[in-house]
Amino acid sequence: MDRWRSQRGDVPVGCLIGFVVAVVVALVAIKTIPVMVSVGEFDKEVKAYADRASRPDYDDKRIRKDLAAIAGDLDIPIGAKDIWINRAGNRIKIRITYDYPIVFPGYTYVWHKEHYEDRPLF
Repeated sequence: MDRWRSQRGDVPVGCLIGFVVAVVVALVAIKTIPVMVSVGEFDKEVKAYADRASRPDYDDKRIRKDLAAIAGDLDIPIGAKDIWINRAGNRIKIRITYDYPIVFPGYTYVWHKEHYEDRPLF
């Protein structure tokens, strides 16, 4: 038993710092991953609506209304004023700009995001 008395039971400082860094990274990931998944799904929908814009029943009013509804379902803070649609010649341009606040304990990060699609109309 004399062997165990010489050990002090210290925890290396590097281990504690690594643990704190891992906890901070995990907290950031828990808050940001759902936001990025929602924004990615919304980006796919914007591309799909830009591709469908050449159909006669997809006018600017319907595209704006449908994209605002999809954003509401995904909890993305987009209003009708944030969606800009321009049909010029044989092209459609859709630009959506918004700020998405991500709330961390003690800090709020405001992520500025812009979706832009420029597609030909057939």
